[in-house]
Amino acid sequence: MNLPLFELTEKFIALSDFRPATEKIYRAAARAFIRRFEDLSLEQVDREKIIEWRKQLLDDGLSKRSWNTYSSHLKTIAEFGLNEGLVDLQRNPFKKTSVVPPKRRKKTVARSAIERARDLLLLLEQDELKEQKRAKITPAWFWLIVFETFHLTGIRLNALISIRLQDIDLEENLIVIRGELEKTHREFAVPIPTALYPHLTRLLDTAVSCGFEPADQLFNVNRFSSHYRRDVMNDNQVEAMYTKLIRMTGVRMTPHRFRHTLASDLMRQPDRNIHVTKQLLNHSNLATTMEYIEPDYEVMRDAMNDRIEAAKPKHRQRARVDYGAPAPAITKAPSHHSTPTLTGTREPAAESVQASPRALPAPNAGREQRSAVRLPERSETLIGPDLEEMAHQVRQLSQLLSSSGLDQLLLRSGHSMTTETRLQASPARISPVSRFEVRSKSG
Repeated sequence: MNLPLFELTEKFIALSDFRPATEKIYRAAARAFIRRFEDLSLEQVDREKIIEWRKQLLDDGLSKRSWNTYSSHLKTIAEFGLNEGLVDLQRNPFKKTSVVPPKRRKKTVARSAIERARDLLLLLEQDELKEQKRAKITPAWFWLIVFETFHLTGIRLNALISIRLQDIDLEENLIVIRGELEKTHREFAVPIPTALYPHLTRLLDTAVSCGFEPADQLFNVNRFSSHYRRDVMNDNQVEAMYTKLIRMTGVRMTPHRFRHTLASDLMRQPDRNIHVTKQLLNHSNLATTMEYIEPDYEVMRDAMNDRIEAAKPKHRQRARVDYGAPAPAITKAPSHHSTPTLTGTREPAAESVQASPRALPAPNAGREQRSAVRLPERSETLIGPDLEEMAHQVRQLSQLLSSSGLDQLLLRSGHSMTTETRLQASPARISPVSRFEVRSKSG
């Protein structure tokens, strides 16, 4: 049995429980196949012919996502024919014919664009009231409510056109979405935000005044304007309104983009909760919700800047000998038997200026402001705790010079590290600054 593709498609749809939008996609895929292969049956078309067809469509500008839609739905139809014995096929010719589509940025609408579209609809509404003639988007008041409902709730297009008057519960502030027309086939409720409440109240009041019954379609532009002749509003009328809005604002916006925008906005909140976002969008799993969320580029930029700051070298402070304070003076005892004593007070060190640790001052610079530690003559004897402290400080200085390599620098430059070496100021103070100076006695 070789059933023609279009008849096979209709039989498959009749045995399935699809939404009208899904049936529309299957029929569109079948028509595309017939346009290419005309009277050829599935048995006469092998995988090589399908690949040639794919190449032609992609070369003509068809997107890879659109091709994958054709491939997926036609593969399902062919599989149905194989399983039911309605076609004589050895293998499904549509298997492994899909392509990898490019990953695009998330489909969100900027806040400025939303405000611009809202202002435009408000202006059109005022013009209709003032001029008493149809605007380009008419009736503007109705489409403004449709616009705000999509923007504030993020519901699907099919969900909006399936809402009946009785599905709006103003006491509980809920919109009930029936499962039979929902993509996930699950009934759920959408909370009514405060900003949407006056719009829905206006729509309900107008619907009641027009004689709507509880089971009537609520979002039905055909009953609010004599410009339309249909009985029921369909998705084509909604898409036509958005086409005009895009042309007038210059910004791409659709009900589906509002869903992406809502998900991204909710996940930017301080108390964000992905499970709340998933429930509001009526997704089956969290992975789908994650696909709807646009990256927060400000957070990403802050993280990149933090990384750069963390990689910068930290300023290290080196210990140095502070010679800013005057050295203690050595005096002789007045009596013949007494010994010299070490006296003097230490003044606070002057604020030092940091410089390179290898920068040496001129040998005679500032000689009059500097104090030198004079070693005692042979006849003098130094005793007492001050001498021990001074010796300890000299040892510290020697270790510091050796560890920094300055002793070798002094030797190469002609300075002598002998007891004749004069040090600028007292070696008694150590401070966390990286500069120290050594001056040598000339001659």
